[in-house]
Amino acid sequence: MTHTKASKVDVDENVLSKLPEGVTVLSISPSGASAWVQTVRIDTELNGKSKTYFKKGALGDRGRQMMRGTFESEKMLHSFAPNNVPKPLAWGTYKKDPDSHFYMCDFYDMTDDLPDISRFCAVVAQIHLDSMGKSPNGQYGFQITTHLAYVDNDNSWSDSWEKWYARALKRMLQEEENSHGPDDELRVLTAAMFDKVIPRLLRPLETGGRQIKPCLIHSDLWPGNVKPDAETDEPIIFDSCAFWGHNEVDLGSWRAPRYRLGRPYMTEYHKHIPVSPPAEDWDDRNALYAMRYDLLHSALFPKEPKFRRAAMDEMKRLVDKHPDGYDGFSG
Repeated sequence: MTHTKASKVDVDENVLSKLPEGVTVLSISPSGASAWVQTVRIDTELNGKSKTYFKKGALGDRGRQMMRGTFESEKMLHSFAPNNVPKPLAWGTYKKDPDSHFYMCDFYDMTDDLPDISRFCAVVAQIHLDSMGKSPNGQYGFQITTHLAYVDNDNSWSDSWEKWYARALKRMLQEEENSHGPDDELRVLTAAMFDKVIPRLLRPLETGGRQIKPCLIHSDLWPGNVKPDAETDEPIIFDSCAFWGHNEVDLGSWRAPRYRLGRPYMTEYHKHIPVSPPAEDWDDRNALYAMRYDLLHSALFPKEPKFRRAAMDEMKRLVDKHPDGYDGFSG
Protein backbone atom coordinates (compact mmCIF):
# COMPACT_ATOMS: atom_id res chain seq x y z
CA MET A 1 0.00 0.00 0.00
CA THR A 2 1.25 3.51 -0.81
CA HIS A 3 2.00 5.39 2.39
CA THR A 4 3.76 8.46 3.78
CA LYS A 5 6.83 8.29 5.99
CA ALA A 6 5.52 10.75 8.54
CA SER A 7 2.14 12.14 9.43
CA LYS A 8 3.51 15.67 8.87
CA VAL A 9 3.60 14.96 5.12
CA ASP A 10 0.02 15.61 4.08
CA VAL A 11 -0.69 13.98 0.71
CA ASP A 12 -4.15 13.62 -0.73
CA GLU A 13 -5.28 10.02 -1.01
CA ASN A 14 -5.92 10.26 -4.74
CA VAL A 15 -2.44 11.65 -5.32
CA LEU A 16 -0.94 8.83 -3.27
CA SER A 17 -2.86 6.26 -5.29
CA LYS A 18 -1.06 7.40 -8.46
CA LEU A 19 2.40 6.80 -6.96
CA PRO A 20 4.10 3.39 -7.15
CA GLU A 21 2.88 0.87 -4.60
CA GLY A 22 4.94 0.86 -1.40
CA VAL A 23 6.52 4.26 -1.96
CA THR A 24 7.39 6.47 1.02
CA VAL A 25 6.73 10.18 0.59
CA LEU A 26 9.58 12.06 2.25
CA SER A 27 8.65 15.67 1.57
CA ILE A 28 6.60 18.03 -0.53
CA SER A 29 7.96 21.48 -1.37
CA PRO A 30 7.28 24.35 -3.82
CA SER A 31 8.91 24.03 -7.22
CA GLY A 32 9.04 26.46 -10.10
CA ALA A 33 6.62 29.29 -10.69
CA SER A 34 3.43 29.65 -12.69
CA ALA A 35 0.74 32.31 -12.92
CA TRP A 36 -1.92 29.74 -13.80
CA VAL A 37 -1.29 26.63 -11.68
CA GLN A 38 0.19 25.56 -8.32
CA THR A 39 3.47 23.62 -8.62
CA VAL A 40 5.35 21.38 -6.15
CA ARG A 41 7.95 18.61 -6.05
CA ILE A 42 7.31 15.34 -4.25
CA ASP A 43 10.39 13.56 -2.92
CA THR A 44 9.89 9.82 -2.38
CA GLU A 45 11.77 6.65 -1.59
CA LEU A 46 11.08 3.09 -2.72
CA ASN A 47 13.26 0.09 -1.85
CA GLY A 48 16.07 2.39 -0.78
CA LYS A 49 16.05 4.41 -4.01
CA SER A 50 15.09 8.08 -4.19
CA LYS A 51 12.68 9.37 -6.78
CA THR A 52 11.24 12.86 -7.25
CA TYR A 53 8.00 13.79 -9.00
CA PHE A 54 6.62 17.11 -10.17
CA LYS A 55 2.97 17.97 -9.51
CA LYS A 56 0.87 20.90 -10.62
CA GLY A 57 -2.75 21.63 -9.85
CA ALA A 58 -5.64 23.86 -10.84
CA LEU A 59 -9.23 24.53 -9.79
CA GLY A 60 -12.64 24.09 -11.36
CA ASP A 61 -13.85 22.66 -14.64
CA ARG A 62 -11.19 24.56 -16.55
CA GLY A 63 -8.51 23.22 -14.20
CA ARG A 64 -9.71 19.66 -14.75
CA GLN A 65 -9.61 20.16 -18.49
CA MET A 66 -6.12 21.68 -18.25
CA MET A 67 -4.72 18.78 -16.22
CA ARG A 68 -6.22 16.17 -18.52
CA GLY A 69 -5.00 18.03 -21.58
CA THR A 70 -1.50 18.32 -20.13
CA PHE A 71 -1.38 14.59 -19.45
CA GLU A 72 -2.52 13.57 -22.94
CA SER A 73 -0.29 16.16 -24.58
CA GLU A 74 2.84 15.27 -22.60
CA LYS A 75 2.20 11.56 -23.03
CA MET A 76 2.19 11.98 -26.79
CA LEU A 77 5.33 14.17 -26.78
CA HIS A 78 7.13 11.77 -24.45
CA SER A 79 6.44 8.87 -26.82
CA PHE A 80 8.52 10.65 -29.48
CA ALA A 81 11.20 12.16 -27.20
CA PRO A 82 11.49 10.02 -24.05
CA ASN A 83 14.88 11.52 -23.12
CA ASN A 84 13.74 15.12 -23.42
CA VAL A 85 10.15 15.20 -22.17
CA PRO A 86 9.43 14.33 -18.51
CA LYS A 87 7.51 11.07 -18.31
CA PRO A 88 3.88 11.70 -17.35
CA LEU A 89 2.69 9.71 -14.36
CA ALA A 90 -0.98 10.57 -13.93
CA TRP A 91 -3.67 13.19 -13.68
CA GLY A 92 -6.70 13.22 -11.43
CA THR A 93 -8.94 14.95 -8.89
CA TYR A 94 -8.21 15.42 -5.19
CA LYS A 95 -10.34 13.27 -2.89
CA LYS A 96 -10.46 15.98 -0.22
CA ASP A 97 -11.45 18.67 -2.72
CA PRO A 98 -13.38 17.49 -5.81
CA ASP A 99 -12.95 20.94 -7.33
CA SER A 100 -9.13 20.64 -7.37
CA HIS A 101 -7.24 18.66 -10.00
CA PHE A 102 -3.63 17.64 -10.54
CA TYR A 103 -1.04 16.39 -13.02
CA MET A 104 2.15 14.51 -12.10
CA CYS A 105 5.31 13.60 -13.99
CA ASP A 106 8.99 12.86 -13.40
CA PHE A 107 10.92 15.74 -11.88
CA TYR A 108 14.05 17.26 -13.42
CA ASP A 109 16.45 19.76 -11.90
CA MET A 110 16.93 22.40 -14.58
CA THR A 111 18.85 25.64 -14.99
CA ASP A 112 17.38 28.92 -16.23
CA ASP A 113 19.78 29.15 -19.17
CA LEU A 114 18.71 29.10 -22.80
CA PRO A 115 19.05 25.59 -24.24
CA ASP A 116 22.04 24.80 -26.44
CA ILE A 117 21.00 25.93 -29.89
CA SER A 118 22.21 22.91 -31.84
CA ARG A 119 20.91 20.28 -29.43
CA PHE A 120 17.56 21.98 -28.81
CA CYS A 121 16.81 22.48 -32.49
CA ALA A 122 17.86 18.91 -33.23
CA VAL A 123 15.43 17.58 -30.60
CA VAL A 124 12.51 19.67 -31.86
CA ALA A 125 13.20 18.72 -35.47
CA GLN A 126 13.48 15.03 -34.56
CA ILE A 127 10.07 15.11 -32.86
CA HIS A 128 8.63 16.63 -36.00
CA LEU A 129 10.35 14.18 -38.33
CA ASP A 130 9.53 11.09 -36.26
CA SER A 131 5.86 12.05 -35.93
CA MET A 132 5.32 13.41 -39.43
CA GLY A 133 2.46 11.67 -41.18
CA LYS A 134 1.47 9.79 -38.02
CA SER A 135 -1.61 11.80 -37.06
CA PRO A 136 -4.13 9.15 -35.95
CA ASN A 137 -6.59 10.07 -38.70
CA GLY A 138 -4.27 11.88 -41.09
CA GLN A 139 -5.78 15.24 -40.10
CA TYR A 140 -4.81 18.38 -38.22
CA GLY A 141 -5.98 18.78 -34.63
CA PHE A 142 -5.88 16.80 -31.40
CA GLN A 143 -8.15 14.34 -29.65
CA ILE A 144 -8.92 16.59 -26.67
CA THR A 145 -8.77 20.24 -25.65
CA THR A 146 -5.38 21.62 -24.64
CA HIS A 147 -4.49 25.05 -23.24
CA LEU A 148 -2.02 27.83 -23.96
CA ALA A 149 -1.71 29.24 -20.42
CA TYR A 150 -5.38 29.13 -19.40
CA VAL A 151 -6.77 29.69 -22.93
CA ASP A 152 -8.46 26.60 -24.33
CA ASN A 153 -7.59 25.71 -27.92
CA ASP A 154 -10.09 24.58 -30.51
CA ASN A 155 -8.43 21.32 -31.54
CA SER A 156 -11.28 20.04 -33.71
CA TRP A 157 -10.01 17.89 -36.55
CA SER A 158 -9.66 19.25 -40.09
CA ASP A 159 -8.16 17.87 -43.29
CA SER A 160 -7.07 21.42 -44.27
CA TRP A 161 -4.23 23.20 -42.52
CA GLU A 162 -5.53 26.54 -43.73
CA LYS A 163 -8.92 25.89 -42.14
CA TRP A 164 -7.46 24.51 -38.93
CA TYR A 165 -5.11 27.43 -38.36
CA ALA A 166 -7.78 29.99 -39.25
CA ARG A 167 -10.03 28.47 -36.60
CA ALA A 168 -7.20 28.46 -34.03
CA LEU A 169 -6.40 32.11 -34.73
CA LYS A 170 -10.08 33.04 -34.50
CA ARG A 171 -10.28 31.39 -31.07
CA MET A 172 -7.33 33.46 -29.85
CA LEU A 173 -8.84 36.65 -31.26
CA GLN A 174 -12.03 35.93 -29.33
CA GLU A 175 -10.10 35.56 -26.09
CA GLU A 176 -8.11 38.72 -26.81
CA GLU A 177 -11.29 40.72 -27.41
CA ASN A 178 -12.78 39.35 -24.19
CA SER A 179 -9.72 40.72 -22.40
CA HIS A 180 -9.33 44.14 -24.07
CA GLY A 181 -12.71 44.85 -25.57
CA PRO A 182 -13.68 45.44 -29.22
CA ASP A 183 -11.67 47.65 -31.54
CA ASP A 184 -12.91 48.84 -34.94
CA GLU A 185 -9.48 48.90 -36.58
CA LEU A 186 -8.70 45.42 -35.31
CA ARG A 187 -11.97 44.07 -36.69
CA VAL A 188 -11.23 45.51 -40.13
CA LEU A 189 -7.73 44.01 -40.10
CA THR A 190 -9.05 40.69 -38.82
CA ALA A 191 -11.55 40.43 -41.67
CA ALA A 192 -8.77 41.05 -44.19
CA MET A 193 -6.55 38.48 -42.49
CA PHE A 194 -9.16 35.75 -42.87
CA ASP A 195 -10.28 36.78 -46.35
CA LYS A 196 -6.88 37.52 -47.88
CA VAL A 197 -3.77 36.83 -45.84
CA ILE A 198 -4.43 33.36 -44.43
CA PRO A 199 -5.54 31.92 -47.81
CA ARG A 200 -2.56 33.59 -49.51
CA LEU A 201 0.04 32.23 -47.07
CA LEU A 202 -1.33 28.82 -46.10
CA ARG A 203 -3.28 27.56 -49.11
CA PRO A 204 -0.16 27.31 -51.32
CA LEU A 205 1.27 24.75 -48.88
CA GLU A 206 -1.37 22.25 -50.02
CA THR A 207 -2.06 23.22 -53.64
CA GLY A 208 -0.20 23.19 -56.95
CA GLY A 209 1.27 19.76 -56.27
CA ARG A 210 2.68 20.84 -52.89
CA GLN A 211 1.76 19.05 -49.69
CA ILE A 212 2.56 19.00 -46.00
CA LYS A 213 1.99 16.21 -43.53
CA PRO A 214 0.73 16.78 -39.98
CA CYS A 215 3.37 16.28 -37.32
CA LEU A 216 3.19 16.55 -33.55
CA ILE A 217 3.45 20.17 -32.40
CA HIS A 218 4.44 21.22 -28.89
CA SER A 219 3.00 24.71 -29.59
CA ASP A 220 4.46 26.56 -26.60
CA LEU A 221 8.23 26.43 -27.15
CA TRP A 222 9.36 29.53 -25.30
CA PRO A 223 12.33 29.56 -22.88
CA GLY A 224 10.06 29.06 -19.86
CA ASN A 225 9.12 25.63 -21.19
CA VAL A 226 12.55 24.57 -22.48
CA LYS A 227 15.45 24.39 -20.05
CA PRO A 228 18.76 22.52 -19.80
CA ASP A 229 19.00 19.58 -17.44
CA ALA A 230 21.18 20.71 -14.52
CA GLU A 231 23.36 17.57 -14.72
CA THR A 232 23.51 16.66 -18.40
CA ASP A 233 22.73 20.00 -20.11
CA GLU A 234 20.29 18.06 -22.31
CA PRO A 235 17.27 20.21 -23.28
CA ILE A 236 14.15 19.29 -21.31
CA ILE A 237 10.88 20.23 -23.00
CA PHE A 238 7.64 20.43 -21.02
CA ASP A 239 4.24 22.14 -20.62
CA SER A 240 3.13 21.31 -24.14
CA CYS A 241 -0.36 21.93 -25.51
CA ALA A 242 0.02 19.56 -28.39
CA PHE A 243 -1.76 19.22 -31.71
CA TRP A 244 -0.97 17.79 -35.13
CA GLY A 245 -0.01 20.59 -37.50
CA HIS A 246 2.48 22.12 -39.92
CA ASN A 247 5.97 21.74 -38.44
CA GLU A 248 6.87 25.40 -38.99
CA VAL A 249 4.11 26.56 -36.64
CA ASP A 250 6.26 25.47 -33.67
CA LEU A 251 8.73 28.21 -34.63
CA GLY A 252 6.11 30.95 -34.33
CA SER A 253 6.90 31.81 -30.72
CA TRP A 254 10.63 32.08 -31.53
CA ARG A 255 10.05 35.24 -33.56
CA ALA A 256 9.31 37.44 -30.53
CA PRO A 257 12.42 39.36 -29.30
CA ARG A 258 11.25 38.80 -25.72
CA TYR A 259 12.19 35.12 -26.01
CA ARG A 260 15.82 35.57 -27.15
CA LEU A 261 15.59 32.77 -29.72
CA GLY A 262 14.89 34.36 -33.06
CA ARG A 263 16.46 33.83 -36.45
CA PRO A 264 19.58 31.90 -35.28
CA TYR A 265 17.40 29.15 -33.77
CA MET A 266 15.16 29.05 -36.84
CA THR A 267 18.18 28.75 -39.13
CA GLU A 268 19.56 25.93 -37.00
CA TYR A 269 16.21 24.12 -37.05
CA HIS A 270 16.00 24.28 -40.82
CA LYS A 271 19.35 22.50 -41.10
CA HIS A 272 17.31 19.43 -40.12
CA ILE A 273 14.03 20.13 -41.95
CA PRO A 274 14.01 22.32 -45.06
CA VAL A 275 11.64 25.27 -45.38
CA SER A 276 8.28 24.21 -46.80
CA PRO A 277 7.60 25.38 -50.35
CA PRO A 278 6.85 28.00 -51.42
CA ALA A 279 10.03 29.02 -49.60
CA GLU A 280 9.59 32.69 -50.52
CA ASP A 281 6.58 32.80 -48.17
CA TRP A 282 8.53 31.53 -45.16
CA ASP A 283 9.01 34.82 -43.30
CA ASP A 284 5.41 35.91 -43.73
CA ARG A 285 4.18 32.47 -42.67
CA ASN A 286 6.34 32.73 -39.58
CA ALA A 287 4.87 36.16 -38.85
CA LEU A 288 1.38 34.70 -39.21
CA TYR A 289 2.24 31.88 -36.83
CA ALA A 290 3.84 34.33 -34.36
CA MET A 291 0.70 36.46 -34.34
CA ARG A 292 -1.17 33.86 -32.33
CA TYR A 293 1.31 34.28 -29.48
CA ASP A 294 1.12 38.08 -29.52
CA LEU A 295 -2.66 37.77 -29.27
CA LEU A 296 -2.25 35.26 -26.45
CA HIS A 297 -0.05 37.69 -24.51
CA SER A 298 -2.53 40.46 -25.16
CA ALA A 299 -5.30 38.27 -23.74
CA LEU A 300 -3.23 37.36 -20.67
CA PHE A 301 -2.30 40.97 -19.84
CA PRO A 302 -5.42 43.15 -20.22
CA LYS A 303 -3.69 46.24 -18.82
CA GLU A 304 -0.81 46.05 -21.29
CA PRO A 305 -1.67 47.42 -24.79
CA LYS A 306 1.66 46.71 -26.50
CA PHE A 307 0.86 43.12 -27.47
CA ARG A 308 -2.37 44.11 -29.22
CA ARG A 309 -0.52 46.92 -30.97
CA ALA A 310 2.24 44.54 -32.10
CA ALA A 311 -0.31 42.09 -33.50
CA MET A 312 -2.20 44.86 -35.29
CA ASP A 313 0.98 46.30 -36.80
CA GLU A 314 1.92 42.88 -38.16
CA MET A 315 -1.60 42.35 -39.48
CA LYS A 316 -1.45 45.68 -41.31
CA ARG A 317 1.91 44.82 -42.85
CA LEU A 318 0.64 41.47 -44.12
CA VAL A 319 -2.68 42.89 -45.35
CA ASP A 320 -0.88 45.67 -47.25
CA LYS A 321 1.57 43.15 -48.74
CA HIS A 322 -1.08 40.66 -49.86
CA PRO A 323 -4.13 42.73 -50.88
CA ASP A 324 -5.23 40.23 -53.54
CA GLY A 325 -5.14 37.20 -51.27
CA TYR A 326 -4.73 33.79 -52.89
CA ASP A 327 -5.57 35.31 -56.30
CA GLY A 328 -2.28 37.19 -56.03
CA PHE A 329 -0.23 34.02 -55.69
CA SER A 330 1.74 33.29 -58.84
CA GLY A 331 3.37 29.99 -57.88
